[in-house]
Amino acid sequence: MVYGPKQICSQRPGNRQRLNLSVGFARLLAGLQLAAACCVLVADDGALKLFKKGEQAEKAHKMARAYLLYSEAAAQDPYNAKYWLRAQSVRVQAILESPPKIRTKAAPGTEQLKPLPPGESSISKKDLEEARKPQAPFELRGRSGRQTFQLKGDFKALYEKVAKAFGLDVVFDGDYQAGQPIKLTIEDADCRDALLQLNAATDSFLIPISTKVFLVAKDVPQKRTELEPHVAVVVPIPDPVSLQEAQELAMAVRQIMEINKFQFDGAQRLALFRDRISKVRPAEALYEQLLHPRPDVMVEVDFVEVDRSASWSAGLNLPQTVPFVAVGDIPNYTPAIPPGYDRIYTFFGGKSLVGLGVMPAQLMATMSRGFSRTLLKARIRAADGQPATFHAGDRYPVMTAGYFGDTSSAAGTIYAPPPSFNFEDLGLSIKLTPQVHGSDEVSLDIEAEFKVLGGQSLNGIPVISNRKIQSRIRLRSNEWGIVAGLMSSNDARTIAGLAGLAQVPLLGPLLRSNTSDTSNTDVLVVLKPQILGIAPSDYATRAIWTGSEGRPLTGL
Repeated sequence: MVYGPKQICSQRPGNRQRLNLSVGFARLLAGLQLAAACCVLVADDGALKLFKKGEQAEKAHKMARAYLLYSEAAAQDPYNAKYWLRAQSVRVQAILESPPKIRTKAAPGTEQLKPLPPGESSISKKDLEEARKPQAPFELRGRSGRQTFQLKGDFKALYEKVAKAFGLDVVFDGDYQAGQPIKLTIEDADCRDALLQLNAATDSFLIPISTKVFLVAKDVPQKRTELEPHVAVVVPIPDPVSLQEAQELAMAVRQIMEINKFQFDGAQRLALFRDRISKVRPAEALYEQLLHPRPDVMVEVDFVEVDRSASWSAGLNLPQTVPFVAVGDIPNYTPAIPPGYDRIYTFFGGKSLVGLGVMPAQLMATMSRGFSRTLLKARIRAADGQPATFHAGDRYPVMTAGYFGDTSSAAGTIYAPPPSFNFEDLGLSIKLTPQVHGSDEVSLDIEAEFKVLGGQSLNGIPVISNRKIQSRIRLRSNEWGIVAGLMSSNDARTIAGLAGLAQVPLLGPLLRSNTSDTSNTDVLVVLKPQILGIAPSDYATRAIWTGSEGRPLTGL
């Protein structure tokens, strides 16, 4: 409770004593806060002095002493991340400068573990699992906006000024040399562009340690190998892309970016790249662009077959053969009329010994016409570069071998092997492989075959009529094209009659039979493609900056 001056005077003695106690406690608390602030100032001043001494030891190439001084400064001021990061940057050089001494191993059973501090316990299984999880590499998150710099100083001073301008901290590798002072102008650049220009000007490269701190080292192959982080990236393969094509693309990307370790899992449809981050990140971006979904092509196929036939027959069918039959009085012989003949004519009033068989003449006139049309329509959808097969029809069994000999003998029944068959695919079979060119043109590799049963057979095996085409055609989208056409025409004329009489002018056509057969067959295969989706040439690709071969760009 707070009291004013007038209120203090108006209070009773007991209340006045309570007031004096409250005022004393407030003064004691203020004194303690002032003492704590002085201790912090003293600690900060001591940590800063240790840090300055560490910098002097680092310049004198006394890495072990520099590491100890940086560590003491970090211990006195644990909230200053700069002290700890500088200690970690010289830790490797300190270890090489003063290698640890090898101690002999104590006898079994004599080791004694130190007791854990209060509140601490052994490492749990969950902590181990969390520690084993791979962490993604850091990316710097500097202040947004673009700035212009007029820089002058050595390499370290330039990095410190640029880092401070974007709200970042910088530490340097223990072997990094500040170099001679230079002048550098960076105009209208954001954080990434400014750091990349600074890398090129100082022949250095940087590694993000956290989102606000980065390490700078000399850009030499040895430092690249030691300091640049290695990452493993898994890229999933889309379903429309075949495994063979995805594997070929992955091998091409590996050769372009010189990736050391590469694995391809066809069962899970995954591709893995593992190498330095400056190689893996561009390889991942390039591979994802190459695996863009391919467009589909819808192909409408029409198979048209038209058969036309006409035949007519007219004339007089005269007997073309005359049999001689014995009709005389011959012992034990009875005259008989041959089959197909109506009567027998004799000579000399029946007194001849030989007669002639007579067949009746026929006057005929017939005509027939036939027309048939077969139309097969099919629609096939296939991905760009992937074959698609379509079959419409039946599988007809055709016997290829059989036993037709005697199956009986004196010993019993002889074993007869069962016949063997092959199955023929009757009907229409089409295999198409589209290749998209731009957004309005398609090339098609075509293999079409049409099989039907013929009207004849040989030894009980039917004759199969086959029409086949194999071609490549290039069409525009939604444009009809005739792939194949077959036209066959047959014209046959037959004359039958008595030799000599059939060729007599004017009278010959009346004494003979005239037959004419005409047949025409037209076969057409037409198709129309239609592009579904975006053509590969219409995808917007982005440039991937990788740097030079000797100095690749690291992820910032």
